Amino acid sequence: MWRLRLDTTANRLGLEVRDGDLLLADFYSLELSRNELTKLPLPAAKNWWLGLEDAHESLLLLHGYGNRQVGEHKGIFAYSSETGKLAWEQPELAFYGIAATGVLALEPEQKTLVQLQPDSGTIVRQNVSLVRGAEEVANYSRARYQHCTYPMLYLEGEKYFAEVADFLRQQLHVEPMGGIEYAEAGEYIVVSYYTTAANSKTDNMLSVFDLHGKPKLNKHLARGLSGIGSDTFIIFNQKLYFIQDRNTLVVHNLT
Repeated sequence: MWRLRLDTTANRLGLEVRDGDLLLADFYSLELSRNELTKLPLPAAKNWWLGLEDAHESLLLLHGYGNRQVGEHKGIFAYSSETGKLAWEQPELAFYGIAATGVLALEPEQKTLVQLQPDSGTIVRQNVSLVRGAEEVANYSRARYQHCTYPMLYLEGEKYFAEVADFLRQQLHVEPMGGIEYAEAGEYIVVSYYTTAANSKTDNMLSVFDLHGKPKLNKHLARGLSGIGSDTFIIFNQKLYFIQDRNTLVVHNLT
């Protein structure tokens, strides 16, 4: 599984690549103008218990876990996207979101938010309500991602899953299962879907269609997965980004 997070302030892409069978995880930052890739130099034993929350102002924001059994996120660890070094950490807080004024984090005991200075992690505002925080994150996201499209995830059993699955059956003669990610960008439709593989595993496929439904691209993203994921692709400045076979970042122009 993997995760992609755009840092629109620095024209960078944060990447998390995980191998559930080997319990391995790696984190990278890609500078999009020069295609320069930086890998965080973290020990493999530690990486599995970290995850990518977001990327902002040339930082990769990772989380740890409080209760590993339920997947509770705890801790914020900010690494430089350029050097891979730890810039700051707040081990007792939980990441909430990015607002125009800084990083919002949850104080688990108080159930309120604090605002952190992005470059230092210093707390500069306290007692922010969850309602106020949600508004600030939503408002900033509209400006932050105005040139970016993240796909919508439709799970099996939902109305839109059935509609897109029917479209895929007609166009590609496949039988999607589990979940489908769907996005429209300009003159193209991008769909990531799963099919049943051997030994109760799944394969993840990505297809691009024009607005008439004609296939333009078909790619195997991954084979032999244990389940389904999300954030399998993003679209930024008319370019499609996705990870193939857990080890290759692929970029296609949608122009």
